[in-house]
Amino acid sequence: MFYNFDNLKIYYKVLGNSNKRGIPILFLHGWGGNSNSFKIFEEYLKKKIKIILLDFPPFGNSSKLDKPFDVEKYSNLVLFLLNKLKINKVNIVAHSFGGRIALFIASKHGNRVNSMLLTGCAGIKRKEFKIKLKVGLYKFKKFLCKLKLYSLKKLNNSGSYDYRNLNPIMKQTFNKIINFDERYLLKKIKCQTLFVWGKLDKETPFYFTKVFKKHIKNSEIIILENSGHFAYLEKPKVFLLILEKFFEI
Repeated sequence: MFYNFDNLKIYYKVLGNSNKRGIPILFLHGWGGNSNSFKIFEEYLKKKIKIILLDFPPFGNSSKLDKPFDVEKYSNLVLFLLNKLKINKVNIVAHSFGGRIALFIASKHGNRVNSMLLTGCAGIKRKEFKIKLKVGLYKFKKFLCKLKLYSLKKLNNSGSYDYRNLNPIMKQTFNKIINFDERYLLKKIKCQTLFVWGKLDKETPFYFTKVFKKHIKNSEIIILENSGHFAYLEKPKVFLLILEKFFEI
């Protein structure tokens, strides 16, 4: 099914019996993923509870972006869907980028979120020395380009392959997202929150999770051994058990 948001067609699906007791679970996928990112859990969960999944644009079956989006815009897209479905409160399961959106919604619209299970959660602007160095070198080379002392072609090839191949709108969207640090929002989150972190995760390092735990009062951490950024797919049975127990379904 589709709904219209800001002139875009957004794909979503609602599974499970709406007559079942319990608060619906909203799944929010990571960057580059789609509503099928959690497909491994669908058949089992839809027999027990109502679940909602969507494709963040421009991924999956949703429209391509015609202008840059930021975290707030993606959050409004989610809230629009909940309003359309007349759902006042949800539990949230989110991965990586989806975690950014979940944190924002819980901090700004806490009455809409009962509890959250976040894995490989993003939301903090990385400030490691290597990243600072890369950014600094890029800016220096950009300055040299203006002086015609460095090749513009070399400059454009100095970023990551994925970033270089994004169109201008997606580059702006990507930059708006990764440069948005949500630390200042964390203390506003009141709902029960569980962070599941894969011990081998290099994309969202453990200090992210420690910062979340420190500032979100009602939060806990579970560490999964021998799993990385996609811990929920690498340890699906364990993750499902955690989910069932946490949401009491």
